[in-house]
Amino acid sequence: MTHTNRPESPAQIAVWYFVGATFAFSLPNLLFPDAALWMRILLFVAGMALMIAGGFRLAHEVGARRGGPGGDVPTPTAPPGPGPSGD
Repeated sequence: MTHTNRPESPAQIAVWYFVGATFAFSLPNLLFPDAALWMRILLFVAGMALMIAGGFRLAHEVGARRGGPGGDVPTPTAPPGPGPSGD
């Protein structure tokens, strides 16, 4: 808990997925201008995979900040007792 009685927000990791995707997209043009087509395709696919993973991680982080289902906040459970049929 912070000094404002709010729970700590989770570590912000999604941004590093997007940074990695940026490098994967730009690496062939910057470092290997004469790279083969298969290498360019491979790095493009890696960049897209990092973007998708970053999107999922970002949704998880935003959900955790809001306390929604995507976050680390546990959902309340029903107290033990008779079921809805009155067993």
